Amino acid sequence: MAFVSEISSLQLPRPYFRLDAEYFLPDRIAAGDLIKSYPRTAELRSLCSKLTQGPNPIFAEAGIPSLNGKNIYFGSASSGEPNFVSQDEFNRLNSYSLQRGDIVITLKHATKIGRAWIIETDEPLIFSRNVGIIRLRVDSPLSAPALLFYLWSEPGQKILDRIATGGTTGQITLSMAYLGKMLVPIFPEGDQRELDRFYSIYRSLEAESSALRQRADRVLADGLGIPEIDLREEIGYEARMSVVAASRRWDAEFFKPKYARLLEALKQTGEPIAGLVASASLFTLLTNGHTPLRHDLEVGDVLFLTAEHVSDFHCDFTTDKRILLRHHLGELARTALHDGDVLLTIKGKIGNCVVLRNCPPLANINQDVALIKLKPGIHPYFFAAWVNSTIGKQLTQKYSTGGINPFLGLGNVARLPFPLIDIATQMRIGERVRELIEQSQSKANEAVRVLEEAQDVARELILRDVQQ
Repeated sequence: MAFVSEISSLQLPRPYFRLDAEYFLPDRIAAGDLIKSYPRTAELRSLCSKLTQGPNPIFAEAGIPSLNGKNIYFGSASSGEPNFVSQDEFNRLNSYSLQRGDIVITLKHATKIGRAWIIETDEPLIFSRNVGIIRLRVDSPLSAPALLFYLWSEPGQKILDRIATGGTTGQITLSMAYLGKMLVPIFPEGDQRELDRFYSIYRSLEAESSALRQRADRVLADGLGIPEIDLREEIGYEARMSVVAASRRWDAEFFKPKYARLLEALKQTGEPIAGLVASASLFTLLTNGHTPLRHDLEVGDVLFLTAEHVSDFHCDFTTDKRILLRHHLGELARTALHDGDVLLTIKGKIGNCVVLRNCPPLANINQDVALIKLKPGIHPYFFAAWVNSTIGKQLTQKYSTGGINPFLGLGNVARLPFPLIDIATQMRIGERVRELIEQSQSKANEAVRVLEEAQDVARELILRDVQQ
């Protein structure tokens, strides 16, 4: 793909000196001119007490979360599984610790530059090199939600795309030096209060949605009578050679004592759990997709989902990745998606499970996602609730391989233990989980509409004040 733009040498902008065609695309120039015409603006760096790119942490298998670009979306700074660092590494990189109210923004093309959200927790967090932090001054004339919605507005995104560097010969990168010089509009206080209100409404709706998902998790545990299980980690432990040989696994992680305690607790429930069976006995199909060779994932008519689009009980169909129809109907015909299919992430952020609802007519998956079709009589929401439960998460960890980048191979998906219970109990629990998840998704959809409205309002406020 090639870009061709024409501009007079007298129009080469300052403080940037750029000669790449992408910088001079007319819609991007127009977005920049629009903000320059706004009555009151400021360079972003002048509003910040901290504006910096993340470090290169030494990651650990567990510990304190380190956000990467794949965690950050419009509406979340915690999607998917983060990386982790040890306490010592966190202390070493303490200057990169995040605070409630910080804005994190993606800086690399693989995670779509310019995705941003506000940190909403006081838990210890740091961020890695493909993420930047925007920490506003205490006396900043612009609130964090107002800045956030501007960054996500149409003009804001076009300007971010414009000041990014790289392209077809390299990874697109958002430079912190360029970001710091980006002009932002200083909305009047009344307009900022309106944008702040959108943010508050969104957070309220998301909290209701999250509470409904938590209720769904409790339905499973309460319905099966599962007791509280001791899941603490232990440094040293032993396993008998006969057990090791029978398991066909030689890695120490598989034999953690907490997994034995978990399985023993399940056996002791008696009714309604009569036993555990391998998940393979539930499937009519278990497979995963792949990425078509030498294909540009920005081209095509078929949505292409990866592990980052699949979370517990939710599938994000707003992906910008695409494949061609001939891929979908040919080499990936087996993984064409339909309502009622079950997806399970098997690489990176393993163990996230969703039952597809309102699936677009043309959608497919890559190699990091497993497609499961269940036999009649297995309630898909019961299956998803089991996999997404605390117990299910522990079992996917047990059967996964690798370390910092876990992998749950299809063979190990087939071996995952599943509770053997009577049909009536399974259907009752599955239906209640479905009801709660659908209510949760309804709240989540309403929250998304609030965000979309806030984006539009931010754009309209800019246009209104420029035209006056």
